[in-house]
Amino acid sequence: MSTSRVDIGIPVKNLRGWTNTEVNFHGFANLSTTKDDENRVASPEFSCFGHQWRLDIFPGGTSNSHEGHVGVGLANKSNSNIKIQYGYSVRNADGEEVASSKSKTKEFGAYDSEDGDAYKNAWCTSNFAQRSTIMNVLVDSSLFIEVRMKCMSTDKSITQFIPTNPINKNVLQKFMDEETANVVFEVDNRSCQNDEHTNKKSKSTTTYYAHRFILQDISTMLAELCKSDESGITTVSITDVTPKVFKHMIYYTYGGKLSEDELRNNAKDIINACDKYGVVHLKLEAEAMYIKSNEITMDNMIDNLLYADSKNLALLKETVMDYIVANKHSIMGKVSFSNVPSDMMTDLLAATARGEQDTGGAIEEDESVKYNKMRVGKLRKMLDEKGLDVDGSRESMIALLKENNA
Repeated sequence: MSTSRVDIGIPVKNLRGWTNTEVNFHGFANLSTTKDDENRVASPEFSCFGHQWRLDIFPGGTSNSHEGHVGVGLANKSNSNIKIQYGYSVRNADGEEVASSKSKTKEFGAYDSEDGDAYKNAWCTSNFAQRSTIMNVLVDSSLFIEVRMKCMSTDKSITQFIPTNPINKNVLQKFMDEETANVVFEVDNRSCQNDEHTNKKSKSTTTYYAHRFILQDISTMLAELCKSDESGITTVSITDVTPKVFKHMIYYTYGGKLSEDELRNNAKDIINACDKYGVVHLKLEAEAMYIKSNEITMDNMIDNLLYADSKNLALLKETVMDYIVANKHSIMGKVSFSNVPSDMMTDLLAATARGEQDTGGAIEEDESVKYNKMRVGKLRKMLDEKGLDVDGSRESMIALLKENNA
């Protein structure tokens, strides 16, 4: 089947920006003429202006249609809003328009399959044309409707492809690039534990290549190790971290993302390595995974508390303190706190204060009290937004915020 067009008269000049889509409803003559919103036939989805659309035909009209009229509806099936001008047209075999709708400008909401409001993304023309008129122009029982659309939205509603800044990818590609590296880490394989190759002959070290300019802004400790008076290659010996964990740490400094499994299976080793070498953000990420993967109990709470204190794990310390406050009646008399440093009392008081009922604002709190009741996550967020150090105890974080007029 071929389609041709013949213009009679002078074409209108304001058609720029309009798109026409012909939607064919085959077998229209045999469709039910019941007047009902649910009695509709939906077209397959079609694309226009970067959105997906669906045209609905109501052969017997909607509940709001006049008797004997056909209804038409247009629905946005994409997950973003768009504002368009649109209209419909039906022509006879000679190309003459016999039914049309006045162009309307409407905002079509985003489609949400789980939203109970199913009509925010669609508009319906209940009285598009009399059914008798439509029946007279059917071609082999099929109805051909032309949908005219013109985008009225700004760029906000049209999904555009914008390439991401390649710097992260480019830096990550330099990981383990021997040709451009100016730092070589020789990691002692004897630091491996439970290595199935321990009793076999193997290299005594594993080599990792790095770049001084990347490491120096990530960690003052690594920067100091890699410092060189010459422009040549610096070789650094690492004897206190396993090659696997050291690789995770260096990979992260290049912008790499560790998987949940890698973090979960190596959380404590990563925390220890990052605490020693000053890779703060990975340390905090591993801390969060450690908390997520390990349940605090009466049997392990003191060990976790002492570990948190030794590695400056404020979030883990807060988690244990919350557990103590929530289970104080079960813990009293059963767990010894003789090994717990006295300076943890502030953390315990903060956890107790958070657990108290709100006084309804009767007591006005000063800034110190507000800080002390804040969660570790909020304190870290406030410090990070100011470009300040987020690796510290609750007391040091509060002091740093006060010092910088938070």
